[in-house]
Amino acid sequence: MEFANLYFLYILLPLTLLVYFLMPDVWRKNLVLLAFSLLFYAMCQPVYLVLLVGLSYANYKLALKIRPKDRKSLLLPLAVNIGLLGLFKYLDFFLGIFGIAPENGLLLGMLKGLVNGLNSIGFSFDEPTTVLPIGISFFTFSVISYLADIYTGKVKAEKNFVYFLLYVSMFPKMLQGPIVRYEQMKRQLRERRTNFRLIFEGALRFSVGLAKKVLLADYCGKVVSELSGGADQALIGAWLSAIMFMFQIYFDFAGYSDMAIGLGKIFGFKYCENFDLPYTSTSITEFWRRWHMSLGSFFRDYVYIPLGGNRRGKVRQIINLFVVWSLTGLWHGASWNYVLWGVYFFVLLAAEKQLMPYIQDLPKLLRNFLTMLLILFGWVLFSHEDFGALGSALGAMFGFGGFTTAGIWTRVLNCLPLILTCWLGCSSLPRKAAQIWAGVCGMVGKRRKSNTVDGMKVLYVASCFVFMCLLLWLCTISLVGNTSAPSLYSNF
Repeated sequence: MEFANLYFLYILLPLTLLVYFLMPDVWRKNLVLLAFSLLFYAMCQPVYLVLLVGLSYANYKLALKIRPKDRKSLLLPLAVNIGLLGLFKYLDFFLGIFGIAPENGLLLGMLKGLVNGLNSIGFSFDEPTTVLPIGISFFTFSVISYLADIYTGKVKAEKNFVYFLLYVSMFPKMLQGPIVRYEQMKRQLRERRTNFRLIFEGALRFSVGLAKKVLLADYCGKVVSELSGGADQALIGAWLSAIMFMFQIYFDFAGYSDMAIGLGKIFGFKYCENFDLPYTSTSITEFWRRWHMSLGSFFRDYVYIPLGGNRRGKVRQIINLFVVWSLTGLWHGASWNYVLWGVYFFVLLAAEKQLMPYIQDLPKLLRNFLTMLLILFGWVLFSHEDFGALGSALGAMFGFGGFTTAGIWTRVLNCLPLILTCWLGCSSLPRKAAQIWAGVCGMVGKRRKSNTVDGMKVLYVASCFVFMCLLLWLCTISLVGNTSAPSLYSNF
């Protein structure tokens, strides 16, 4: 189930909130949140709920045996998690390299046989259509960070299985992140506060994220789908498709992160930020500090730095970057285009480190344009798993498929309002406007006279409430009679 779903928005989520806030203490609130998290996951993929709980329990027990700075005690827990991730996500990919993978996948065929066997003795599981448990990459990386932090002594192993299972399975952040570390959550699992301001801010953040997904990402995705049929694979159509996908993937993933952070705040949790206006970046390095920040910090802290980072000379730094970006590409999917995408950014980052003294003197606007152009070509690599389609798309972008096709200019004109809205949404203007309005209403900055501040605060809350209701209304209208496109990162 997606957050951008009417059943979730108007049945499951309100029911969860009602029961949650009726509970008198944190322990009971945790039990309610855990129950609804497991229900949410079961509604996504019921057959994999057993895997989620079983893997969580195995990690809970294995973590208790890890001794700080004892590498041997860490090897088995890491092997279990990386092994299961590899089994579900990469087995058929690597078997395919040797030409021995069945057409529909070895593991998927085995799972279908298992489900059919269970159904024959009285169960009623749906036959799986994919071998990949939803969110496996996100919750596996969360667990790996937890195990590694026990090894380094940052945290102690959680002795209460309910708390640990809630950390792993908490529905706002489990399926698509952000990758929240246990050290950020350990105190919040036991002690957290919820008040009207946090609930209101969380609801507003959730509404903005929902609008990014439903009103921007989904409509960009429709344009991309219409252009990918091949009829408009001339220069103008190919560039329009690439630009719309660039917007789609940002508003899809950033929107989900906003929804997750907003829901977490409603329940009293503070999750780490995951996006910070990445399309305003003036270098590739800056872009990856702003995009999917929790994944970037994971690879930095648990792969790049342990390998030596930049402390062992230029050659070793380049090798470490190559390892990190090859793994980053593979993390996104078991396909060669993701590997190529990772290597592409490794080359850009390695080259940028050498050229930065010459680049940094260029005007900021020009650096942003050049950075976004390189990012756009990266998203073209990312979006085409079939190399034939990738070659056609790149060829069309360089004019090898002709300049234009019938009706493409009408399509471009129809997309201009959406493109302008997306461009504004990617910029810092909405954030600055919100900050200015908050300052005018006395929510930040110098305090005014008491009666004035109170009146302006009421105006601020009222305006935000109207804005939030407007977004929810528009999203609801868009979702009625339609199915929101699955989030792009739900496959990872």
